[in-house]
Amino acid sequence: MVKKDINELVKQLQNGNIEVFDDIYYQTKNIVYYSIFIILKDYQLSEDIMQDTYLKALNKIHTYKRKAHFKSWLVTIAKNLAINEFNRRKREMLIDISDQEYIFGSTASTSENEVLITQIFKILSDTEKEVVLLHVVGDLKHREIAAILNKPLGTVTWTYNQAIKKLRNYI
Repeated sequence: MVKKDINELVKQLQNGNIEVFDDIYYQTKNIVYYSIFIILKDYQLSEDIMQDTYLKALNKIHTYKRKAHFKSWLVTIAKNLAINEFNRRKREMLIDISDQEYIFGSTASTSENEVLITQIFKILSDTEKEVVLLHVVGDLKHREIAAILNKPLGTVTWTYNQAIKKLRNYI
């Protein structure tokens, strides 16, 4: 599959060409999914919120301004939906989110990526996870990550470097 320019695809989508949605989806699905998963820590629920993210993005595509990077805009929608779902579930029942066995023990993963992500999630702090996944999976620049997280660029760079050191030491 030839990777097309995401900005051109978004422009076509804004002009009503729904056929380009598949290309946009395949270029952004990993970063959207893992941005949600960082917050919810539930594979199936993350998939549901991911679907909601794309539906909302399609409904609001006319509000997207080309000043911001499209992936950043999409991740912001995903994170907001995930946070809303997390808060809704937190009110419904008390869950000890620090219980690693509960979070990771229920997933029987055979995919190398899922195993790797699970290991990363055990080692890194929430901020470190987010920065690494946005940079590595989402292919976002540190400057874009800083904008998404509302943190200084230096903090994001330092956090990324610390996370990589932790992972190297673990391996």
